[in-house]
Amino acid sequence: MNLKRALCLFVVLLLSVSIVGCIEKPTDSTSSAAGTESESSAYKDENGLYISKLPYQDFENREFKILVRGKVFDTYQSNDFTTDSELYGDLLNDAVARRNNYIEEKYHVKLTVIKSDTINEDIRNEAAANSGAYDAIMPAIPALASFAQSGYLYDLKSLNNFFEDAPWWDPNATKIFTIDNKLYFTTGDITILNKVCTPSILFNKDMVQEHGLENPYQLVRDMQWTFDKFVQMAKSVTVINSLDQRTAKENTFGLLTSNGDALAFYGASGETLCGKDENDEPYITFNRERSINVAKKVLETLANGDFAVFAEEFEKPIWVTSLNAFIEGRILFRPSGFSATTKIRKQSDLNFGIVPFPLWDDTQDRYYSYCTNGQVAGIAIPKSCDDPEFSAYMIDIYAAAAKNFITPAYYEVNLRTRDARDDESLEMLDIIFSNIVYDIGEAYNFGSIGTMLNTMLTNRETEVISRFEAIEGQVQADIDKTIIAYQSDME
Repeated sequence: MNLKRALCLFVVLLLSVSIVGCIEKPTDSTSSAAGTESESSAYKDENGLYISKLPYQDFENREFKILVRGKVFDTYQSNDFTTDSELYGDLLNDAVARRNNYIEEKYHVKLTVIKSDTINEDIRNEAAANSGAYDAIMPAIPALASFAQSGYLYDLKSLNNFFEDAPWWDPNATKIFTIDNKLYFTTGDITILNKVCTPSILFNKDMVQEHGLENPYQLVRDMQWTFDKFVQMAKSVTVINSLDQRTAKENTFGLLTSNGDALAFYGASGETLCGKDENDEPYITFNRERSINVAKKVLETLANGDFAVFAEEFEKPIWVTSLNAFIEGRILFRPSGFSATTKIRKQSDLNFGIVPFPLWDDTQDRYYSYCTNGQVAGIAIPKSCDDPEFSAYMIDIYAAAAKNFITPAYYEVNLRTRDARDDESLEMLDIIFSNIVYDIGEAYNFGSIGTMLNTMLTNRETEVISRFEAIEGQVQADIDKTIIAYQSDME
């Protein structure tokens, strides 16, 4: 371990000790994982720690009930309010416990966490019953978009105790998820899942050296880490000895991908499915020439390339067996969420590196980490709750404390110190997490546009124009319907 790495480890170990050792004084986080927002002094105390600017209240043991994703969601279950994480263990569990205890002791609030395997059904049932069962809910973003359209949620901007510019809310998410200047859900430090689901490319460093390939880290720095370069390198290492079984151990592939990666590669080019106009209303952007060309090339490259093997081709459980192929050294590149880096670190000594998704070409001026929302938890306040201002107060103080306790535990200690295996990966993590972007078309899935590319890759289809033209009318109709609903505020 070199001196720079040793010093980094020493600092974050001190950080970890202070997280788990002190309730009264939470730990500051300076990581870029929390976003690149301008952090106003209004949201920090005299020690530079994040703190709500809401006036202090003693809630006299009042109950705060929050509904979160249960164990059936496996890697993507909620680890944000409960202390039962198996993947991240005591590090995260202790940080969550300290955060929860800190708030309970300071504000005299009783936290009740309902961890549900049927969270979406529970929310729909509660909307019909209107019983006040939950003060806040945390399903995945696409479900929240659906619930917002159905009129189940409060506009967070309408609540006095919600501050959209608070540094614990991801400003990119808040900006994208608003329609008609109304915000029914968002994400940020309230969950680790927006960070867990941020895309990256893992690569086998030994294979890079053995095959005399260019250094991916230097390619990233030189802005030469492009889609074509990525494909070229992947093709150069592919050796297929077993034609009967593509996943056989005799085969080596340049890329282990999945049907869900089409959209991530598309978004890494800077293209979106939908954007928003000057009136904060969604509109279709996929109909642009560059968008179509990028999508078509991504699909053709992945669908027809012998250099790529799909996770879906492996025996069940596919995410275990396919990850094992990477761990065994038979794969050069693997697009991954950051749960995979933790699993690899815990299961093996594989010499791997981490880089962002590639640029489309060398004219692109920045990297994009296109965060697909299927497993990202968001926060919302249901209209059936008894006191929405109390709910807004609670999510503010829990998110603020999460930025002090939980984000440092996950990002600084778990990712940067434990999972990353070299100094260069630390540099790459900063690039990846400072460039997270969201797409309102993917989040709302207007007319199925959010799932279009991944469905096409699943079916090995490449005719993008005809597929888009078949759904374009419904996409626009869904956009129009949502705008009308939001303008009326669905009261």
